[in-house]
Amino acid sequence: MRKGLLAPQNTFLDTIAERFDGSHSNFVLGNAQIPDQYPIVYCSDGFCELSGLPRFMRRSCAIRFVYGEDTRQDIRERIERALRNKEEYRVEVKFHFYSDRETQDETSQSCQLDIVPIKNETGTVVFFLISVKDISKSNAKMSYAREREGVDKIFKSLKTDDSSVI
Repeated sequence: MRKGLLAPQNTFLDTIAERFDGSHSNFVLGNAQIPDQYPIVYCSDGFCELSGLPRFMRRSCAIRFVYGEDTRQDIRERIERALRNKEEYRVEVKFHFYSDRETQDETSQSCQLDIVPIKNETGTVVFFLISVKDISKSNAKMSYAREREGVDKIFKSLKTDDSSVI
């Protein structure tokens, strides 16, 4: 059971997390209201599993950690521009994660990164949904397309369901 006040923003966040978490996705939600930082306010179980780090460590990070040192400078700049301009963006990046929590051995793999701004009822972008999909596996591109269809359906329902906006 959650403790504390149930603010409309928290209800909105919970609604998004609940709807998206069932889609077998690896994602984080970042606060779009704090420019240049965009702190993470929610991590899915799938994301924690993919990254190899516990949820509490990811929640103390900013969204920018999703790309690593191997990510080309032009892609980094494009990600930053998408965040600053609050626009959708999709790109392939090298995602760095811990393959072993005990030794903290770091590895990287190719991932599809989706940035999706989430607006409230007044049209203000309040969150970024950052989805990370491992595409390094042989059949991942087909699997990604099927999963993306499900993700698109969820977003459409968020846009049309008035009960999910604050």
